[in-house]
Amino acid sequence: MRWWEAGRVLAALASAGGAAVAAASGCGAVDGYDCDEYLACEVINADGSSNGGCEGTCVPTEIYGFRSGVYLVGRKAGLDDSGCADALLRTEGLNLEERKEMSPPPHGDFFVSPGAHPGCAPCACTAPACAFPAGLTVSSGWMCDDSPGVTLTPFEAPAGWDGSCVAPGAVGAEAFGSFRIAPVTARACEVVPSPVPRDGDAHAGGQAVATCDASGGDECPAPGHACVFGAAELRPGWRRCLLAEDKDVECPSSDRTAGLHFSEKLTFWKEVDDSRACTPCACTETAPSTCEALVSTFEDGACRDLVAAAVVAGNGGCHDAEPGSALGGLSASWLVDAPGSCAPSGGELVGELSLSGQVTACCLPEGT
Repeated sequence: MRWWEAGRVLAALASAGGAAVAAASGCGAVDGYDCDEYLACEVINADGSSNGGCEGTCVPTEIYGFRSGVYLVGRKAGLDDSGCADALLRTEGLNLEERKEMSPPPHGDFFVSPGAHPGCAPCACTAPACAFPAGLTVSSGWMCDDSPGVTLTPFEAPAGWDGSCVAPGAVGAEAFGSFRIAPVTARACEVVPSPVPRDGDAHAGGQAVATCDASGGDECPAPGHACVFGAAELRPGWRRCLLAEDKDVECPSSDRTAGLHFSEKLTFWKEVDDSRACTPCACTETAPSTCEALVSTFEDGACRDLVAAAVVAGNGGCHDAEPGSALGGLSASWLVDAPGSCAPSGGELVGELSLSGQVTACCLPEGT
């Protein structure tokens, strides 16, 4: 039973019949009334009937086909959602432990069906391509000597080099004895990234609902009725519902529920196992690439004064420089540019959605 302090102005209370007011001896605005006694105030409905000491709504506790009692139902935002601790407006601003103490006890969690899988994006592959060498390694010795005391100088082409004349630096004659050309590469095809459709279980996806005992603890005058929290006491997103295990149950008519319209029918599940997922995409070579380039070195950065030219394929090669020459530029051109081909695979939907333990909820519309 909730109690009102004598001498206070009592606010209008929401009930099954509409607005209700408290009316009992000593309940009301009494100027100068300083008695410490607490009096129980009878709640009178707008139609003149008594709601007893129930400040919320009186609802029959036993309705054929449904679980005994009335329940608060609210969608959970994720695993860390506080559930019933956040069902009532009066707990706002309190810490979690305080909210739990002042909140209705939890009845359990159910799940919403994840619904249709969005499907798998088609798998695709980039086209294979021939790529020019990454550049040269210059040795001050002959035959690409890299023994102690020999100077090695990198002469690298830019990333994505198209073979046009580049001048990555300058190597004097004293350091230009020979040079090693990096190999031509056949760039393999790669999977084209695409958005990954949702998969995983319903709870991790925020599809859980919390249910709580809606009883407010007050008493109703009619036998077999329970006092449940009024709509004005609930936070947005919470509603009052009847629960049934029968998937074919029909929501009760208002003449069975004290004039209340538990008309919104929702379906929940005790267990949801969603193992649906897309197989990973892959690219398989169906024909190899053939790549062969002519790489030329020059004394000047404008690639006019040729030093040496060499044919390079899958593996590079070592070449001696002309005695007394310097290195200032580099260019390349394709002799054979024949990329192969590949085929995509994967992107198939596997797994299944398994639902068990159906629960039907018949709810009052939110806010009523």
